[in-house]
Amino acid sequence: MSQHYEELYEEESDGSILLEEALIKVLNSFQSDNNLLTQLRYVWMALILVTLVEPTIKYYQPNNSIPEKTINRLMIWLLMNITEFSKSRNQSNRYSQTDVDYFSSIDKTNFSVDREIPSLQILSEALDVYINATKLLEPDYSLQILLDILDNCLEGYAIIPGSEGRRKLFDWWLEDVVPSVWYLHSPTSVGLLNELTGNDYNSVFSRLNNISDLMRKSLMN
Repeated sequence: MSQHYEELYEEESDGSILLEEALIKVLNSFQSDNNLLTQLRYVWMALILVTLVEPTIKYYQPNNSIPEKTINRLMIWLLMNITEFSKSRNQSNRYSQTDVDYFSSIDKTNFSVDREIPSLQILSEALDVYINATKLLEPDYSLQILLDILDNCLEGYAIIPGSEGRRKLFDWWLEDVVPSVWYLHSPTSVGLLNELTGNDYNSVFSRLNNISDLMRKSLMN
């Protein structure tokens, strides 16, 4: 796990329960008798998170194509497999290991940046989110890979550098993202996220809404 931030723990907490243990309990609640539904929820959460990390990479590497390619792959996978789920088939059209290896091969080979960067850890953890997101398409990786993504986002630097606003980011994830993922909906509280990060996520949330609408339409067919 990344650096331990006291802001993520309640004042009365004795530290006996780690953040990772709490995250595991939350993620386990997404599990279903239908394995495909479980994976759909995990991939949907990953897609939400990778869209939030995109500004970090684009700030330092404006021409990096990994964010867009990854987002498109996750979106296509979701739309393909939500159709399978709507037909009550417990199977999915997963990308091959070749696709996963492709992203692994381009993960950490380019640390050249267009702006001064306080720490390469920022870019490294942001890129890790995208690499892990593609691995999430393989069901054997699902829970641990999503934990790694959450670690980079909540305790790492992929979204927020430093400690300020980190507890609010966690609360937003728990109160908005988690319920949304359960129903395969898009998160709603974009204003808080804009305030925390200094980025404009309105267009990002609009895109997530569109994808969520397409998934719901597939379920209704």
